[in-house]
Amino acid sequence: MSTAESFIVNLEEVTVDTKTEIFTAIQLIYGIPSLAMLIMCFILIFFGKNYGNSFYFLVRFDLLTNICVYLNTWIAIRLEMHPNTVFILKAIESALPGSLTIFKYIPYFFFHMHFWTSALLTAHRLSSVLFIYKYEAFWSSWRNRIIMLIIIFICSHLPKYLWTGWLFEVYIVNDALICYNFPDALKDAYKVVGFFSIVYAITNLTMGLLTACLVSKKLGSKSTNNVSRKLTRVAISYSAAYFFELLWSVINSVNSYLNFLPDSIVEIDINLLVFASDGVGSTG
Repeated sequence: MSTAESFIVNLEEVTVDTKTEIFTAIQLIYGIPSLAMLIMCFILIFFGKNYGNSFYFLVRFDLLTNICVYLNTWIAIRLEMHPNTVFILKAIESALPGSLTIFKYIPYFFFHMHFWTSALLTAHRLSSVLFIYKYEAFWSSWRNRIIMLIIIFICSHLPKYLWTGWLFEVYIVNDALICYNFPDALKDAYKVVGFFSIVYAITNLTMGLLTACLVSKKLGSKSTNNVSRKLTRVAISYSAAYFFELLWSVINSVNSYLNFLPDSIVEIDINLLVFASDGVGSTG
């Protein structure tokens, strides 16, 4: 257990308000069908014979990432908002001590992972224009794929070392589920997220625009280019959806310094961020 300054929240004593109940109901209404759709798309693309293009390996990786993101938000964020579901978290922590501490960190890991899945889709389409005779061999190589995945996992985790310790630590103490919150670490983490949001937003927008321009110039109106055009539209659409999620992160980060957002918005900040994350997942 960390000795850094913290405040303690007994997760078994949480109360729920009407807003949270409404948001949860909405999230369930669209979330369950969206999750089912993501899983079915993943299975279809994984086993389908018409998805041999290397682009679909990246799509499968993106779909799997979004499935994990959605499921983890329930464990890390949503269930603890409701007194009737805290017992699920307690059961998880009892079975796997320390796991909830990791689950509550994972959203920050997936924040970076989302950028890489989006960037890879765009990079694939960019390379299909710049290296038309070589790109398929590169992206189809399992050696290259494994190296890319290892690099992505490392790069998604490295920003954690820009703050000290865990942001939250969850334990069962005297048969109660307790969460230790570390405000100083959280403040540093928000700064890191804000900085990377700006970097990712600029990079994502630049790659998307560059890809759109190059594809429109180099691909003619021939029907043989229809598949390539469709794949490019998929990559750019996902890039655009991810850009708006980043935009909210940037606004939220700037607000922590300038306090220009109304209190009514700040109060539901977590729910809005969850909606933004769900939106990108549904697009994926």
